Amino acid sequence: MKKKYLLLEFAIVFIFLLLPPIFVTRAELPPSLRKGAFSFAFLPQLFIAILLNFQWRKKTSLTKKKSFEKLISILKWGTITFGLLMLIFALILALQMIFGSSSSADFFSNLSSDLVFEPRFLFFLSLAVNFLAGAFYEEVLYREFVPKTLYALLEGFSSDRGRITIRIIVESFAVLVFAAAHRYMGLFAVLNALLCAIALRNCYVKTGGAYTGTIVHFLYNMMNLFFVLRQVIC
Repeated sequence: MKKKYLLLEFAIVFIFLLLPPIFVTRAELPPSLRKGAFSFAFLPQLFIAILLNFQWRKKTSLTKKKSFEKLISILKWGTITFGLLMLIFALILALQMIFGSSSSADFFSNLSSDLVFEPRFLFFLSLAVNFLAGAFYEEVLYREFVPKTLYALLEGFSSDRGRITIRIIVESFAVLVFAAAHRYMGLFAVLNALLCAIALRNCYVKTGGAYTGTIVHFLYNMMNLFFVLRQVIC
């Protein structure tokens, strides 16, 4: 793939997809979801994620043995990553309790203050679908597209030192821009996103794709939401 095309594509993605979330001050649910109806707000994110994922996905034919080994690796790293995310969640929660910060809880409370929870099943179904599409979008964008595109643009450094420097720059940028996108939720949310991004990026590298990280990311987000909103919804 030509570097001129990649550079143009990365510039477009950076301006229209990576920068805007950093300057968001308050997240809002789609109007239809706030009224308890099914929301199709996930479609643009899903469409973008599919396009970006298709660009970098490698099509390989695997034998049954290799497929079985791949499945074991996916289950292994999916479980490890989810465990790490849970530990990070517990760590951040402990820090919030120690320092008396409730920014995340306030965020979700404000977000849910005008929700109509009837019918609850339709609300949670729509929420789950949107969260799943959002997790896939973020895994493809931050764990796949950004690192792989930057590596492709910066390739050509032959020295070992140059490759190490590139790796540090690329991986740090992908993690930091994801963490900054959670700025609207407060300092502890940024720290949480920073640590989670490292774990999810490692999951991507170990499994060779965004799908395992998507499931883990989705489950973690739903668990996090239910935990924080338990007193608000129930």
